[in-house]
Formats: sequence, structure tokens, C-alpha cells
Amino acid sequence: MNFSAIDLNLLRVFDVLMREGNVTIAAERLGRTQSAVSHSLGKLRALFNDKLFFRDGGSMKPTPRAIELSAEISDALANIRATIDRYQRFVPAQTRRVFRVGLLDYHGAMVIPHLIKRFRAEAPHAALNVIPTSKEEVGRLILTRKLDCATIVNFDRHDQNLLVSEVGRDELACAIWSGSELLRRPLTLERYLEAAHVQISADGSSEGLADKVLRDMGFQRNVVATIPNYMVIPWVLRGSDLIIHCADSVLSLLDETSEVSMVKAPLTLPSMPISLIIHWQMATDPATIWFKGLIEEIYADRQIRKDAAGGKSPGEESRQ
Repeated sequence: MNFSAIDLNLLRVFDVLMREGNVTIAAERLGRTQSAVSHSLGKLRALFNDKLFFRDGGSMKPTPRAIELSAEISDALANIRATIDRYQRFVPAQTRRVFRVGLLDYHGAMVIPHLIKRFRAEAPHAALNVIPTSKEEVGRLILTRKLDCATIVNFDRHDQNLLVSEVGRDELACAIWSGSELLRRPLTLERYLEAAHVQISADGSSEGLADKVLRDMGFQRNVVATIPNYMVIPWVLRGSDLIIHCADSVLSLLDETSEVSMVKAPLTLPSMPISLIIHWQMATDPATIWFKGLIEEIYADRQIRKDAAGGKSPGEESRQ
């Protein structure tokens, strides 16, 4: 097929279908009818001699060929958009762009209310999608343009296509039910190692920062279960003598009714950087610069509030 005869708008349809996995939603994003998007998909299938997407329940799943094409097409479209944007003035109050940010569950609970308020005030016609993510999948989501940016704790993937900046730090503490016997005496290393632990792990298998420190010391803790996120901690701990390592930022989400106390771990644990991640190709995109700056401001304000709070849980304050 002659390249000059190809409608390059088909590539935008392909890119949006890869992001959304749904013809109806893709049509809404593109401002087209569903039949027009379906017609474009037919042309794409003929162009690449591949089915590209197949139905799986209520969504469209990409074929191996589509996955292979996605990275190059997304990168090409992003380069074109970034080039055009450099010569246009981005006005948040006028944009109708859809912005996607990936957040951990407990960071989402802290950040989302402030983010929505500021986002709506500055970009009332734009749309904001907050997507739960994890350290294991965030790199792929950024590289495939399913996220404009994301914040992740202790991000350790090195990829030249990802720009990573630090926007804050979390400290690890031990979360314990306020009625536990473990709180009746100081938590020594011996009692810590004897206790049963629950590990927070998105994939159900990843070891925690404490495990790596303990291994270097020649010790191993007794992990009896893993849970996928931080938000269920009060219910997991209640009525038990379990220990869950927990980022101190979770303190801002707890009150007396949570029945959770935070105590210092009996070992030295390094602080965990909170990283803001974008694709390097979007570093000069005015819209991405604005969105990234908005998130950086929220984390800066959050760090100020966190420092002012002094890092004490209600349970600690009542015992001192």
C-alpha cells in the first residue's frame, strides 16, 4: 500500500483503542460515532493484515501484533503532539484534554481530594482519571501512554525512557492493633521476630523493605499472610497480635476509631522516596508540565502538613 494513501487518523484510532479497550469509549474520546470507529478498525485490520483486537467479555483485547505496534505508534503520536504543543500556548482553563495519573491506594486517599479541587479550579473543561497502580506495573503503563504520570513509593526500575523525580519521603513503622499484647511492653527485636507479620504486596509475593534489611542482619520475620493494599489495615489488625509494616503517611488517614497504633520498628529502616514518573518524551509537553507541577505542589503541601503533625498516631499520643 502506498504510504501517501494511508489516512494517518487511523493511527489515532488505534492508539485510543489500545488505551481504552472499548469501541464506545474510544468513540467518545475521539469525538466520533461508534460506527465510524468500527469502520476505522476495519481499515486498520486490512492495513496491518491482522485482527488487532478481539472481544473478551465487555472489552477489546489486543493481539500480539497490536501490542508490538502499540509502543512505536504511541511514541510517534506523542512526538508529533509534543512538537505541535511546543509551538502552541497551553491554557489550562481552555483545554479539554483527558489527564491520567496513577496512584497507590493510600496516596490516592490523601492526594485525590486536593488534586480534584485544584484540577477543577484550573482546568474546568478537562477530565481527570485517577488509576490505581503498583510498582510492578507503573513503568509499562507510563511507556504505553496509559498514564500521563504516576507517583510510586520506593520505585527502583531504571529505564532511560522514564523520568523520575522525588516529591517526598515515607518512613516505615509497625502498625499494631491498639488492644494487642504487643503494646504492653517495648517492641524488642526478639519480640518483633517472634510475632506474626502481614506483608503488603500487590503481587502477593514481593518481599518488603524490612525483609531485605533483616536478611542482611541474618534474620527473617514470620510472614503469615499478604494483603494487596493499605486501606484494609484496620480490619486486618483488629483483635489480633499481628504486625504490618506501614508507611507513616497512612497516619493522616487514621483516627481513634481505627484502633491502630504506630510504633517504631526495632531495626533501622531507610526512608522510602516517593517518585513522580513521566515519559521522557513528554518532558517538554506544556500540558504534562502543568499537570506534573500541580501534583508536585500537592505533595509539597502534604509534606509540610506531615512534618507539622510530628508523625504520631492517636495511639502513640495517648501513651506518652
